[in-house]
Amino acid sequence: MYSFYIDGNDIKTFMNELIRGESFDRFQVRGCEITTFVTYSIDGRINRDWYEDDKDRYFCTWKELKPYIHNIIKGSKKPKSMKIVLALSEKAAAKIHPNGKACFINIVFEEEKVAVVTGTAQIEFTLNKELDEAWEERVKGFFEKLGITQNSD
Repeated sequence: MYSFYIDGNDIKTFMNELIRGESFDRFQVRGCEITTFVTYSIDGRINRDWYEDDKDRYFCTWKELKPYIHNIIKGSKKPKSMKIVLALSEKAAAKIHPNGKACFINIVFEEEKVAVVTGTAQIEFTLNKELDEAWEERVKGFFEKLGITQNSD
C-alpha cells in the first residue's frame, strides 16, 4: 500500500485532470461518494440488463461516469468531500502481475487536501509483495507523468 497527499496548487491540477482530462478515463469505478448539499453515493457496478451488447464487464469506466460527476460538483462551492475508488480491469491487473486480480487507486478529497492510497487484490493468497510493489511503482510514475507532487507524511 502506497499513500500520499496532494496539496496546494497541485490539487487544482489534479482535480482538473481527474474531472476534465483523459488520464483516468480507462479506470473502472468501483464506488464514489460526493457530499455537497446532500451526499451522492454511486455504485460503479453496471446494470447488465441495461445493455444488450456489453455483458462482458461489471463496472463502468471513469470516462462514462465523469460527466455526471462534473454536473454534481460544478458551481461556486467546492464539494465538502469526495471519495472515489478506481481500479484497473482484471485483464490489466494481470498484466501488472500474474497474481493480480485488482489494482486500486482510492482518492479522498477533504479539508483542502487530497489523499491517495493504492491497494491490490490477489487471485491466490500469498505473502509475496511483488504485486503491491509493481502497482505502487506504476502509480508513482503515473502521477509523476501528470506533474503531481506526491507528499508523504
